Amino acid sequence: DFSSLICACRWQLFLSSCFQSFAATVKALKGCRLLTLTTSMIGQRLLVGRRSSFAVSRFCVSRFSTASSSSSDELVATHVDDSTNIATLTMQHGPVNSLSLEMLQALSTSIKTVEANPSVKALILQSSNKTIFSAGLDITEMHNPEMDRLKEFWNSFQQLYLDLYGSRLPCVASLQGTAPAAGCMLALSCDYRILVANPKAKIGLNETQLGIVPPAWLSRQMVDTIGHRKAEISMGLGTLYSPEQALEIGLVDEIIDGEDDAREKVAERSMEMALAFGKILPHAWYANKRQIRGQAIAEMKQNRQQDLDNFVHFVTREQTQKNLTAYLQALAKKKAPKK
Repeated sequence: DFSSLICACRWQLFLSSCFQSFAATVKALKGCRLLTLTTSMIGQRLLVGRRSSFAVSRFCVSRFSTASSSSSDELVATHVDDSTNIATLTMQHGPVNSLSLEMLQALSTSIKTVEANPSVKALILQSSNKTIFSAGLDITEMHNPEMDRLKEFWNSFQQLYLDLYGSRLPCVASLQGTAPAAGCMLALSCDYRILVANPKAKIGLNETQLGIVPPAWLSRQMVDTIGHRKAEISMGLGTLYSPEQALEIGLVDEIIDGEDDAREKVAERSMEMALAFGKILPHAWYANKRQIRGQAIAEMKQNRQQDLDNFVHFVTREQTQKNLTAYLQALAKKKAPKK
């Protein structure tokens, strides 16, 4: 029917945004030796045709501290301060905290672990990367995928949204760097966002710059955060906001200025807000949170299978895979070290 067609088209467009968001991150980090090495190695695998469809994702994750055999602690460091009862989750999936299957599951596991601790009062989500919070989805998960892994990947992405957006704990996003696309989703899923006042730090949903739109549930997060009209303009223009602009429209709640110590100041302020939220009686906090976010969460659960089916359908289309292969080959060729 017409509604199913519209939903399916959203996913086709969203996949293209994943590819382009990754390209924007590569461009922003073109001086990063590790990222250059990553793309060149991907290109070599693609061009010589030696990897299986399942192997490319495994190769990328295993080469850079994200192997499927890695423990959650290797991807997300979890620390609970016994003196404050504040938990801190630090994403450390080099080089840019891309959201692979293992990373998605590690984040969900860490969230559930701290939630199971009755003494924990609040949660801080941060990055070990000095300039990037998260670059978004790992697009190699979608290239020539193994079907079971692909479904598990998207189920894990859905679950992370549900776990973080619906957490019983107050969650503070300590944004010490850029958060585009799915990285912005992580920030939107928290209850409070603090961004470093660095002009290179950007945040937002930039899909329509490429003539596409984000999926409905992600659009709703933006609407619920900054208001209908502002979100309509923001997503219509596909804007990645500077810290000052993000603060002005309410996409973030605070920006922290500073030069050499800006990162530390963001961390300190994040702890202050976590402590403030932790003083609220837990049942009152969670009841209020459910009241505001409950409908969006219920709709996601109700439409979860259709969401997955639409995603899988478009990822596995022949033309989608051809486009992705060509894109990765061109990217690898562009970023390969010159001889």
